[in-house]
Amino acid sequence: MPAAPAVTAITGGHVLDVRASEFHRRDVAIEGERIVGLPPPGSLAAARPVFDATGMFLLPGLIDCHVHLVMRGEDADPSANAGRSDDEIAAAAAEAAERTLLGGVTTVRDLGGWNHVEMGVRDDIEAGVRPGPRLILAGRLLSRPTPAVRYYPGMYQVVTGAAQVRDAVRAELERGARVIKVMATGAMLSPEEEDAGDVQLGREEIRAAVESAAQAGAHVAAHAHAREGIRQAVEAGVGSIEHGTYADEQICRRMADRDVFLVPTLSASSAMLADERAAREIPAHLRRRLVESQDVHVAAVRMAHRSGVPIAMGTDAGTPGNHHGRNAQECIEMVEAAGMDPLDSVRSATVLAARLLRQEADIGSLEPGRFADMIGLHANPLADIRALARVSLVMKGGLVYPRRSLNAHGRVRG
Repeated sequence: MPAAPAVTAITGGHVLDVRASEFHRRDVAIEGERIVGLPPPGSLAAARPVFDATGMFLLPGLIDCHVHLVMRGEDADPSANAGRSDDEIAAAAAEAAERTLLGGVTTVRDLGGWNHVEMGVRDDIEAGVRPGPRLILAGRLLSRPTPAVRYYPGMYQVVTGAAQVRDAVRAELERGARVIKVMATGAMLSPEEEDAGDVQLGREEIRAAVESAAQAGAHVAAHAHAREGIRQAVEAGVGSIEHGTYADEQICRRMADRDVFLVPTLSASSAMLADERAAREIPAHLRRRLVESQDVHVAAVRMAHRSGVPIAMGTDAGTPGNHHGRNAQECIEMVEAAGMDPLDSVRSATVLAARLLRQEADIGSLEPGRFADMIGLHANPLADIRALARVSLVMKGGLVYPRRSLNAHGRVRG
């Protein structure tokens, strides 16, 4: 899908200042991939080529901090990839990347690939061969021996002890990872004999990952549902807790004090329940887990937000019913289920997500010097958060991508 020619100006729009938390009428001047100015409206009328955004609300491109491009939301059974070839999985990941971009997400952090095929997708995107968001990849995730390996043999790197953790971190970084994911607890979407409440990698092993990653300027994301696993990961110095399902007030205060992000991934349960086929066909034990944990998970997100924990948007896109391209549903869930203000939800997917990824100088806000990554809406998302699901303009690096709509499963129409 080729992009349209690069534009040098966007005129007539309402530009979101994520720091002042309000929209202003501004034109947007662009040189190459970056924004160079935000002059008063009408200032760039003579520029060419111009994109007329009259009446649009312009926001930074969304940032999803937890996806799995190699997984398909159409698969009701998350173990389906175990029976596919690497070529099939790579093709699905490329399609998922395009759908994600067209849904308004211009940067993603992928926290579990498959035999590193996603690295090739990233290389193609960066070379302009195919469309997709900016990809920050973890490669294989690090885990103790666990039944979940049976579901995800191409995603898990089994390690035991700090020395093996250090070796595995170095290996992922050498393959092109820019973030490391560790399993601090068991997984929800796993065989029935695995318990999401069990502690997996311990504090010293996670600390070894944090220290090894830091040497290359990378951070660590910790999958953690249960309180003890969250506590150990926070004490080990991770950058983010993924899911945080059973976090309590004490843990939330500790996360806030240490500036550890929560990436809630509420969509992992809500999207599954909203998708009739996924809800009907998902293995019974997985459906039961997601349904039974949903309310406590929402309560934990509410508590974290009240406690001042920084929250970055993440969807877990690729899980059953959780379709690539419909990532903005997570922002809607944070407002409608978890009670966040629409502005806080938008900030979680822009400036706060950029801070977690240590990319504030490049993404997350519409300011001179940042990449010209933005979306345009025909309604104000601060008044109606559901407007984020109705994207009319997608720009990445100064290129406008064709505004083809996505169907209910995130697939491209037209």
